[in-house]
Amino acid sequence: MALLQQIFGTPPLPAFPVTNNTTVIGRHEDCDVVVESPAVSRRHAQIDCEDGNYFIEDLGSRNGTMVNGTVIVGRKRLFDGDQVEVSTLPFTFQQHEVPTEESGSWGSQPRVVSVPDSESDDHQDSVRRKAVTTGDRISNEELGTDPIRDTKLVSRVQIADGGSAWPVTNKATQKLNNLLLLLHSLRRTADPEDVISHAMAVLFNVFPAAERIAAVQNDVNNTGIKVVAAAARKSDQPVEVCLPVVRSAIRNAEALLYVEHWKSDEASSTELRDGSVRTILAAPLIGEEGTSFGAIQLDTSNHRRSLNSDDLEQLVVLNHVIAFAYEHAASSQKKLQQLLLERGTADAIRLCNQLSPSAPPEVHGYRIAHAVITAPDVAADLIDYVRLPDGRIACLVLDVPGRGPEAAGLMALLLRLLTGAINETGSAARAIQSAQKSLLERVSGVPKGVSVGVMIMDPERSSVSISIAGDCPLLMIHKGELKEIHSDEISGPPLGIARDAYSEAELQLYDNDVILIMTDGVWKLKSPDGYLLSRARKLELVAEAAAGHRSVFESKLRRLLNDFRGDSPLSDDVAFAMIHRTPSAGTVDSFGTWRMESETQGA
Repeated sequence: MALLQQIFGTPPLPAFPVTNNTTVIGRHEDCDVVVESPAVSRRHAQIDCEDGNYFIEDLGSRNGTMVNGTVIVGRKRLFDGDQVEVSTLPFTFQQHEVPTEESGSWGSQPRVVSVPDSESDDHQDSVRRKAVTTGDRISNEELGTDPIRDTKLVSRVQIADGGSAWPVTNKATQKLNNLLLLLHSLRRTADPEDVISHAMAVLFNVFPAAERIAAVQNDVNNTGIKVVAAAARKSDQPVEVCLPVVRSAIRNAEALLYVEHWKSDEASSTELRDGSVRTILAAPLIGEEGTSFGAIQLDTSNHRRSLNSDDLEQLVVLNHVIAFAYEHAASSQKKLQQLLLERGTADAIRLCNQLSPSAPPEVHGYRIAHAVITAPDVAADLIDYVRLPDGRIACLVLDVPGRGPEAAGLMALLLRLLTGAINETGSAARAIQSAQKSLLERVSGVPKGVSVGVMIMDPERSSVSISIAGDCPLLMIHKGELKEIHSDEISGPPLGIARDAYSEAELQLYDNDVILIMTDGVWKLKSPDGYLLSRARKLELVAEAAAGHRSVFESKLRRLLNDFRGDSPLSDDVAFAMIHRTPSAGTVDSFGTWRMESETQGA
């Protein structure tokens, strides 16, 4: 006669007979096996005997019925030694007094997951492994497609939504204590990396048999996985990720316990050279959307103290907590960074607005103007002016990369250094050189791409001295002809790059001539179709703006640039400044020349 042996409660534990017909299990007093628990339905499940074989079926219960850790759907055949869970209450099904070859979970050898290594006969039973350290990346090609061979499977747990029943069946109090230990460790972690490092320490404590632990995560581009943590109990032990098993855990959202048989030619002992056994747990990290975003692997080569199915169940539960804490920390960190960015950007824009001049200076016979098209989340490019004691006017164009308070602070410092240097030197090139030197003394690690343009206009000579550090496109309209100026005498590398000196050149202005300097954001303008503003198209827009009256040149050019980009977002600010000599400026002195790229041209 078959029996249903109770394995919960206080000994002695009763055993219930299973008849050769139908045995009904439930809370109702008319059931054949009465289980007095509110978690059990009135008629929960039944076991039928047909030709000496036993089959169990759930009767639509509220909390379900499981066999060997798997929820049953429809009828499920029972074997000697199978564990049956009615709701969360475990029983053992005993069909024979002595285990037989047909016995399910205790009369036959367990099945073990093994992955063959086809590349080497010496490692025929060995799974592909890769030694890793924290920060390593494993591509999809390395993860491969070789299947996991189901031979001697110890345990496999399909992971569903974390809100469903967790596979806790044995030693529930200890497992709950381990869960609380993990929660306590993670309660104040605000950084995702801290979640993983704290969890690793707890896992070594919870799983004393584990010799090595590795945590991996899908990379952002889905081109492989990244090792976010790898540690061993002994510092000289390498940590290896078992690639097919971890890949299967992530892609199939399943937790695996398997035993790997392997050989090592370099092993010091005869036992290892003859063959060793490694027990490995791999369980996925399930995100809020129900998909795997990583996995945790534990393994040991200690055959006296191996990892088991209870450990796998415990790891599944703990992984749900780790995944939740990781995502919560990542989400909080992202919101905090966004908040700081928004506040920092607002402060930066406010500072730039305070630094910007209310209006360009007025000079008889000349029209000085500028315009700035600002991106919504970038510290604005800056244009400012300095009146020198001798009557000259300096126009400063600053383009600092980055955003937020740091970029705005660097811009404010650079503006102060340039203003002081111009007043001290009276030269565009020497002012840039002096500001560069002072900046390097005050700031460690000046960001790449800091561009500066300085134009100093001399109304009496009707000339403009220009020096540029970095990328500030320079154009000139001379006698009605538009020219783009490229000259080593004017342009040098961006600030932050060591340079002995900067050069400058003097350009002569005649009636209706215009000098136009821009920031590099003009090259980043995109049309609604995604096309960048080309050099030829830029010249066309400037020529079109110049075709009208010079008094509306800057406003017309700004409109044309905005029309080009349409509704496409700005990735950088665009700023430009112009100096226009009007016919009322008077006659140029006889010594005046117009010089460009060391070339002298007559009036």
